[in-house]
Amino acid sequence: MDRLDSCREIICEVLKSYLDITYANVDLKNREIFDRETDRYIILSEGWQQQHHLHSCLIHVEIIDNKVWIQLDNTKDDIAEELISAGIQKSDIVLGFHEPEIRQYTGFAVV
Repeated sequence: MDRLDSCREIICEVLKSYLDITYANVDLKNREIFDRETDRYIILSEGWQQQHHLHSCLIHVEIIDNKVWIQLDNTKDDIAEELISAGIQKSDIVLGFHEPEIRQYTGFAVV
């Protein structure tokens, strides 16, 4: 398996662990939206709180130019550290939610 295929597998495995989260006082379900053709991986939260429909992105990861871009991490966990623990090199991860000028200080990839 080449490096990109390995990254895809790791991303899917790590993100799938967020599908079974239960939320107190909210009827919310996390759903996976994984597109291997465009290398976009999203965990979407959708449900109801009383009469209010809730719909938001929990996690958004993409593979762009052979780097794993974390575009959004709305978890209490650290998705970047989970990806590293699962086998993706820190130098292959870009924290896309940080401004480009800040990325050089994060210890992660700079693009």
